[in-house]
Amino acid sequence: MAYARPVAFLVLALLAAVALLLIATGRAPTPSVAAQGDGEVTLTLLHNNDGESALLPLTNAIEIDGVTVEVPVAGVAAFRSVVDREIAQARAAGNAVLAVNAGDAYLSSAAFLCGQREGAPFYDAVAQDAIPYDAHVIGNHEFDSTPDVFERFVSSFEGQPFLSANLDFSGEAGFADLLDEDGLIEAPIDAGRVVGRSMIVDDPATGARFGLVGATTPSLTRISIPRNVTVTPDLPATATAVQAEIDRLLALGVNKIVFVSHLQDLANDVAVSALLRGVDIAVSGGGNDLLQNPAVETSLQLLPGEGAPVAGEYPLEATGADDRTVYIVTTAGNYKYAGRLDAVFNAAGEVERIVTASSYPRPVVPRSEVAAAAGFTDAVAPDPALVAAIEEPVTDCLAGFASTTIATTEVLLDVSRVGLRGGESNAGNLIADAFLHAYDRAVPTLGLPERGPANSVIAVLNSGGIRQNAGDTLPTSGSAPGDIFLVNTLDVLPFPNAVSVVRNVSPSDLKALFEVSGARYPAASGAFLQIAGIAAVYDPSRPAGSRVVSLTLVGGAPIVADGEIVEGAPAVTIVTSSFVANGGDGYAILGANPNQFQILATYEQALREYLQDLGTVAADDPRYAPGGEGRSAFLETPDEAPADQPAGAPTAPDTGARLASPERSFPALLVLLILVGAAVMAVTGKRRP
Repeated sequence: MAYARPVAFLVLALLAAVALLLIATGRAPTPSVAAQGDGEVTLTLLHNNDGESALLPLTNAIEIDGVTVEVPVAGVAAFRSVVDREIAQARAAGNAVLAVNAGDAYLSSAAFLCGQREGAPFYDAVAQDAIPYDAHVIGNHEFDSTPDVFERFVSSFEGQPFLSANLDFSGEAGFADLLDEDGLIEAPIDAGRVVGRSMIVDDPATGARFGLVGATTPSLTRISIPRNVTVTPDLPATATAVQAEIDRLLALGVNKIVFVSHLQDLANDVAVSALLRGVDIAVSGGGNDLLQNPAVETSLQLLPGEGAPVAGEYPLEATGADDRTVYIVTTAGNYKYAGRLDAVFNAAGEVERIVTASSYPRPVVPRSEVAAAAGFTDAVAPDPALVAAIEEPVTDCLAGFASTTIATTEVLLDVSRVGLRGGESNAGNLIADAFLHAYDRAVPTLGLPERGPANSVIAVLNSGGIRQNAGDTLPTSGSAPGDIFLVNTLDVLPFPNAVSVVRNVSPSDLKALFEVSGARYPAASGAFLQIAGIAAVYDPSRPAGSRVVSLTLVGGAPIVADGEIVEGAPAVTIVTSSFVANGGDGYAILGANPNQFQILATYEQALREYLQDLGTVAADDPRYAPGGEGRSAFLETPDEAPADQPAGAPTAPDTGARLASPERSFPALLVLLILVGAAVMAVTGKRRP
């Protein structure tokens, strides 16, 4: 017994060390965990994001026996069938199930407009209400038509919750009867109060409890129209708001935490995860990124004819502020994929492992002869109820739009993200010219001064306001000559943006606008300006904020030369979308200008009327030559930067890599402690008298 006390002291020291470690990780088990009846449980987490009103099936080009054919993919009716199939499989295996939508539930487009006609249902709400989501997280496009349309959307559901920890709806009276009183939603939902910050889900089959916390991009006020809905200003403040909800859930004994966000890209989710404690799984929305599990056959994970690059592994592994692994998942949008992550939780609420064989994105492919010929074995029969309620009426509605010819074009017009967000585009020139045309049409009716040397008028539009809802070109067939239809103008300019005029913009303010436009080049940027009535030259080798080399009005009058404002340069009038005029996409300097008014109800109307007056976009018109006519020029191209990386965004680890983190498993430590204790007992027991 000479050394029994030192050994006992060692055991006590180990116990103290374990306790301190558990406190430090913030995951010490709470007394109420046992009361939940939670043992080991496997969670099947089903998720998608960025549906964006892509309700109807799309097509991908594939090659079969040397012939290119179109295979139907996606569509919300087939998506529901995939979700139902995965839920049935998970339940048969005894798993708990959660289904979440990570935001951008709808997007202004021709299909969206079908649901906004008088007497028509909100088709996006009808579709999503039929899918058994446990929660929706609020994205940025939910506010593109102001909070009024989002209020109608939420009210169309039968009790599905909407979450965001960092939004404040108190300034919008219409949401008063929708807001959960304390922000934590628990079943049963009280009196239709479905908007909250977090929620508790009790799985009916396993009894396991899960906490869900939502968050919305801090850039909301720049890229949408939330009006009086406020949002946290940056990622750290967002993390603080989310952590408060996580802490509240942990204090209630809910120790399996899923963070669902719409932060616009995976890098932001990795950055926020690094600031959070207690998160097990994170679902990312807004980035439209495609992840792939390298341990699963590629053909099971990708749509036939998938052309998008793979952004990283499914799931990504990041590290939280408590040094625990956070498993991050996301999918490409437009109902193309239903993500499925199977995670095994132990009784302490820790993820012990990911079930690799069943964790990967499920492609959504309606059954068709082409899919069968391509050898795709997981095609599904689209849900017949949604075919009748969504696909058939929306198809009928769009047929009317698609049969109305607006103009003819002899040149292919580039409306792609790559073409628009990285420089001048001939389609961007066309739309900016349409804004000047709208101004000219308003001159006699509104008593505006005509454009000329005494009244310098230019047009600008953020490239993010020009969309790819029906593809990357006009005509959508990908070849010219061809017709442009009403459905095309609605798809390309889908937002409820008016055409606004901002007067008396000083040369210094004008230079500041163009500095925002060129700040991120060569990274693709939705803030990059498509322009008319002015030519801009940028030097991207200079620091952001001092890249504008020259601004010259059509006619030759300089505003900026050699990077400096020209003495005596005139103020200008700017025609733009109401979104930009109100300060969206970083153009706060315009939003602060009180000298503005609207001249058209929608910017799509400006394009439509200009095309109707043109009749034909001529192949010999230099303004609309492929690549444009040199309205925006760059002196040189620096090294490639990450596409669409927001200016000033925090640097995050490579999301394509698996991020290592130390193991912090309470059960593993407990086993180690038991083994040490057993060894001590064996040693001391042998020396008893």
